[in-house]
Amino acid sequence: MPYEFNWYNSEHSIIRVDIVGEVSWEAFNILTDRVVDELAIANHRIDLIYNDSVGMPEGNPMPYLKASSTRMSAHKSLGLIITVSPRSISNFTKVMIDILMRAYQVDKSHNGGFVTTMDEALGIINKSRAKDHPVKQAN
Repeated sequence: MPYEFNWYNSEHSIIRVDIVGEVSWEAFNILTDRVVDELAIANHRIDLIYNDSVGMPEGNPMPYLKASSTRMSAHKSLGLIITVSPRSISNFTKVMIDILMRAYQVDKSHNGGFVTTMDEALGIINKSRAKDHPVKQAN
């Protein structure tokens, strides 16, 4: 399976998907089903990290990404979706992805972006979670 589903932590609050081998949109849809199943039963926030060492399958990704995003975003338990890839994404590519996401009306409220390390992804998640539950200071 090119999309290996793993819980990153024992609290089951971060899903880590290692992307290896030969990818396909069919396998991506199977992964999406699994993630949606977990989001549907969760009573807490779940963030999703795609740890990508391969890239996307061939073909236009937007219909698949939109369908996946729509299905996952339907659940209140969805936190951020972040992609980790050692291959740097150029600014031009980021702008094109943003334009396509707007054109396909993809919900970007859960988009944590693209980073090059797992530590960066975890930092973004921790910062977002801190905003969700700020520490109250004593007066």
